[in-house]
Amino acid sequence: MTELTDISDELVSIIIPIYNSEKFLKYSLDSVINQTYKNIEVICIDDGSTDPSKEILKQYSDKIQVISQKNQGLASALNNGLSKASGKWIKWFSPDDVMFPNAIETLVNQIKKFPDNTIVYSNWEIIDEKGKKIRDFSESDYNNLSEFDYNIRLLDGQQINVNTTLIPSSLFQKGCIFRNLDDPVAIDYDFFLQAAILYKMKFFLIQKSLIQYRIHSKQLSHNNILSTLNFLEQIKNEILSKLSNDEKFLYINSLKNYKKTYSLLKIVMLYGLKLLKILPSNISERILVFYLNSIRSKR
Repeated sequence: MTELTDISDELVSIIIPIYNSEKFLKYSLDSVINQTYKNIEVICIDDGSTDPSKEILKQYSDKIQVISQKNQGLASALNNGLSKASGKWIKWFSPDDVMFPNAIETLVNQIKKFPDNTIVYSNWEIIDEKGKKIRDFSESDYNNLSEFDYNIRLLDGQQINVNTTLIPSSLFQKGCIFRNLDDPVAIDYDFFLQAAILYKMKFFLIQKSLIQYRIHSKQLSHNNILSTLNFLEQIKNEILSKLSNDEKFLYINSLKNYKKTYSLLKIVMLYGLKLLKILPSNISERILVFYLNSIRSKR
């Protein structure tokens, strides 16, 4: 179980894991500290950066908390930040993305309408390295689905952009954590499966864009894409293994039926992955997430 400090009512803890994030860090921090919702704490975890990220963080020392650690990876940085968080709600945010000024206020106004078993999330915009908008992105809408139906979609890989979410801190007090997995794409997928399947969390979509999600040149070899998908399959099976036999059987059979319904889309998706072989030798990790989500959003 992750130990959080004393919880302050209405406070939002924004946790920003940082590793060599110099290029876009200032844009991200400026968007966070200039929120219309003022009851926030900003916790930046420097995961052993070797670029000037530390110097940029020092410029904001009166507005943020900075925690430094040896390079231990994304999950370790997130969990370290959680251990220092005092907020009723938690927001994980990337140091290369941008929040709209009313993002936290909008999320808080919505999440206050629910008990502590609901994660609120939103649509988002995709921007390029220069901050130019590429397109809007509409998240999968789970608002009118039963808990079982949206769990099936999550098991099928319909992942939510974690940067858009606001999460009750009580979820982490119950034992949900960011697991230290080798694949960065898998950490948030694993988190959402834990939250939904094991901790019975619900999800609510705010149907407006609250963040800008930046696609940039941080690279992940496209040869790793299929191995990433295989890794996500392993995570799904591991989560299901923690259920009772009856629950696991129900989910597996329902997932098989769901996959049959969308078999054509699966063919398109696999064909698209083959096409990636004609691209340059590297492809952005974020393009991978965008590609997978763009296929899923058509469902």
